[in-house]
Amino acid sequence: MTETAAPLSLPGNAPSLWSRLRQWTAVRIAVHAVFLILVVVASAILTRTLVPAAPSPWHHGLLLAANLLSSAVLLAVYALTVRWLERRGASELNLRKGLPLALIGAALGTALMAAVYLGLWLLGFARFAAGSGWDGLDGALVAMFAVAVLEELVLRAVLFRLVEEASGTAVAVLVSALVFGLIHGLNPGATAIDVAAVAIEAGVAFALAYALTRNLWLTIGMHAAWNFTEGSVFGAQVSGYAAPHSQFRATLNGPNLFTGGAFGPEGSVIAIAIFAALSIVIAALVVREGQWRGFARGKTMPATVARN
Repeated sequence: MTETAAPLSLPGNAPSLWSRLRQWTAVRIAVHAVFLILVVVASAILTRTLVPAAPSPWHHGLLLAANLLSSAVLLAVYALTVRWLERRGASELNLRKGLPLALIGAALGTALMAAVYLGLWLLGFARFAAGSGWDGLDGALVAMFAVAVLEELVLRAVLFRLVEEASGTAVAVLVSALVFGLIHGLNPGATAIDVAAVAIEAGVAFALAYALTRNLWLTIGMHAAWNFTEGSVFGAQVSGYAAPHSQFRATLNGPNLFTGGAFGPEGSVIAIAIFAALSIVIAALVVREGQWRGFARGKTMPATVARN
């Protein structure tokens, strides 16, 4: 492979301080994080100001619009930041490739949570009753989509991607999964086991899914569908938060190790086992497709070794 020679440093043409700083991984992560946080704060302020409280007839529709608009702005700000900071287009947000991946992710996220509940039911830990029906589920779906967009941008598109460029896939998976788990440790009812479960489950699997496709929409679909199915289909706690509306209302009785306790079924060993198996499969695909990157500044590891 031909290597491009570094440009000569000419007298009086030294790179600016900012040009040097933006080469640092920590600086890039910080800049991305600041811009995304500013969008979140501005969205929260505007929503609180412009969306009337329930039971106003305008509340539901305006809240839907606010969550969708916030997601769109987050994606646009990320893309613009990539263009300015990294001098490239945000190919990881490509919708032509991403739309079918999002649908696949949504189906996979739904199937994964359904498998968790199937395991709970077979073990006698879950019983099901009718929930509130379809009422309010559109708002819950949009809200879960907005949460997935934010968390996938921060954890996978920014943290995982940039750490991987600097230190390789293995380090990036570990770092992003650990941060993902610790963030969820701030949620109601979270225990050390729950933090470890989230890190092992979504933290590892979503990072590997991104590494496989290099497109964020697969993980957005998986993330949103997993949360929506857990809370708004089965009526469980979602990372410690109760879903006000659900198609079914599941009652979980049994050891917290299996049911997830107040945190929800994603803190269950059943969910950990399912995601661990999924992660092994995805990791094998990442290696086979030549997408696993080594430590030398994210150098891609070839799927096959060339022989003389």
